Amino acid sequence: MPESLAGRVVVVTGASRGIGRHLARRLAADDVRLALVARSESDLAEAVREAEAAGAEALALPLDVTDRAAFARALDAAAQRFGRIDAVVLNAGLGYYKPFHEWTPDEIDDVLNVNLRAVVHGAHAAFPHLATSRGRLVIVASDVGRRAIPNMGPYVAAKHGAVGLAGSLAREWKTHGIGVSAVLPGITDTYFGGGTEGSRDESWALRPSVVADTVAWLLAQPPHVVVDELTVHPMGQEF
Repeated sequence: MPESLAGRVVVVTGASRGIGRHLARRLAADDVRLALVARSESDLAEAVREAEAAGAEALALPLDVTDRAAFARALDAAAQRFGRIDAVVLNAGLGYYKPFHEWTPDEIDDVLNVNLRAVVHGAHAAFPHLATSRGRLVIVASDVGRRAIPNMGPYVAAKHGAVGLAGSLAREWKTHGIGVSAVLPGITDTYFGGGTEGSRDESWALRPSVVADTVAWLLAQPPHVVVDELTVHPMGQEF
């Protein structure tokens, strides 16, 4: 049976929009204490206000997740504010959809930095906090972390790397009492890739709230249970 999340301290990256924003709302309703990370200070402030309106305690941590020193400091700040960190959800993501030869070098670097390098460094920075609390790490990857599609080469490569990291850490960190999970959503109705949330039919694009509920369920598993990898698709998606 899932356990209550009330009172736990959870750090969520990419918390200003999309899956991260919905996850913040979902966890706030469960009385989770939140440390929310995103680049946009205004959107992040709004996410914090939403959480507080739901009765949750929330801390805004505006930063770029590719700045590994800033992220490490943010984790320290969250631990100081709340006394500990029980879970870290590495959710921030960035992608483009176009033929590989049309990608610019900067776009390639941006996608690899946000979707892979920041995940690796973020997990590394989270370890001492999670080892202390015997907590959980959730990496929000993508179903393309297990399959290849055209026109998203660097993104696909980064997500394969993120899934591989999660699998390695799930086996390594269990000796420290840390549960590590990778969530692999299919097509999701968010702002990703220049989209507009609410513009896609739920038959072929997951509502971000569905992914948020999935992550919350993973976080609520009892300490002796770990779901190391979970893929979720809309019924109408080809996969």
